[in-house]
Amino acid sequence: MQLYYTPRSHFSRKVRILLDAWNRPVELIDAGDVGEDDASGFGGHPLLQVPTLRDEGTVIFDSDHIARYLVRKLDPGDEFQVETTDARVLNARAVMNGVMAAEVEILLAKRSGIDVDRLERFRKKRITIRRGLDWLDEGRALFEGEPTYAGFHLTAMWEHLALYGLVPLEWPRLEARVEELLALPYVTRSRPPR
Repeated sequence: MQLYYTPRSHFSRKVRILLDAWNRPVELIDAGDVGEDDASGFGGHPLLQVPTLRDEGTVIFDSDHIARYLVRKLDPGDEFQVETTDARVLNARAVMNGVMAAEVEILLAKRSGIDVDRLERFRKKRITIRRGLDWLDEGRALFEGEPTYAGFHLTAMWEHLALYGLVPLEWPRLEARVEELLALPYVTRSRPPR
C-alpha cells in the first residue's frame, strides 16, 4: 500500500492519522513540489493533488474516499465513524474541506508570486476560513467524546492553519479539543514539520 502525499498536507494527514491509529504501515511517497505538473509524482492523480492511495492495483483519489476505502478494508466496525451518515458531521467535514481548500488556494497563489493581499478573491478566501471556523466552533460538540475521523480532520486542518498563519486562530475551544487529540501518540506521529 502506497500513499502519495506531502509532509505538510492536511488532506493527507487525516488519512495518515487513521492509518497510524490502526498501526497500519504504508509506504509514504512524497509528491515533492506541488507546483509540478507531472501526474506520476501524484500517484497518477489527474488533478495533480495529494493524497492518492495505491493498493494492489486499486487507485483512490481524495482523502475522504481513501478513508472510506481503508475503513471497508481494515476496520469494518468503523471505530472512528468514517462512514457516518449524520448530516451534522458530514456538514462539518464539508466545511473543514472548504477551509482547507481556501487556505491551499491562498498558499499556492503566494508561492507563484501573486500579491494575495491586493486581490479581492483572496480576501474572500480568508473570510471563508474565518466563517468556517466560526461555524465549526458553534458546532464544537460534534468533536467531543471518543476520537473520530471528524476530530482527526479538525486536528489536521487546525495544525496546518497554525503552521502557515494566514488567519489568527481565535477559537480557543476548538484549539483545546485539538490539544486533547494531540495527546494521542497516533495523532502526533504525523505532525507536519515546522
